[in-house]
Amino acid sequence: MKKLMTILTAIVLLFSASAFAAAGDKVTARVKVAFEKDFQKAQNVSWEKTGDFYFASFLMNDLSVNAAYNETGELVGTSRKIATSQLPLTISLALSKKYSGCTIHGDVTEISFDGETHYLVTVANTKQSLELNFRTNGEASVDKKIKN
Repeated sequence: MKKLMTILTAIVLLFSASAFAAAGDKVTARVKVAFEKDFQKAQNVSWEKTGDFYFASFLMNDLSVNAAYNETGELVGTSRKIATSQLPLTISLALSKKYSGCTIHGDVTEISFDGETHYLVTVANTKQSLELNFRTNGEASVDKKIKN
């Protein structure tokens, strides 16, 4: 679970910093070949290396996407921003039941890692903001609470 949270955090940080990525390739040939096979329609690709992982930020079908690869060229995770209207029904229902007095702030980040998909959603009411981590079955955990 700790490894999952580390990768999730790295992908979220990369997504938020992708607009500031430096030009030029910072990737091995093995990783680049794997990426080009996985994301044939990717455009405007930029690379960053953090620790043992290579992170690609790119556009695909007019959406900003990030992908993380390990040293051997294996895709270990992806993330992208989605609109709240694109959330799975189970998560939309969970939000409307458990967080009905809250409003959703900004876009949702969809993260896929290790065969699982998570949705990071920020909700707020007059007292606090919550950063929520949803699984596809609608189960949520609170990653962060901020008093307003």
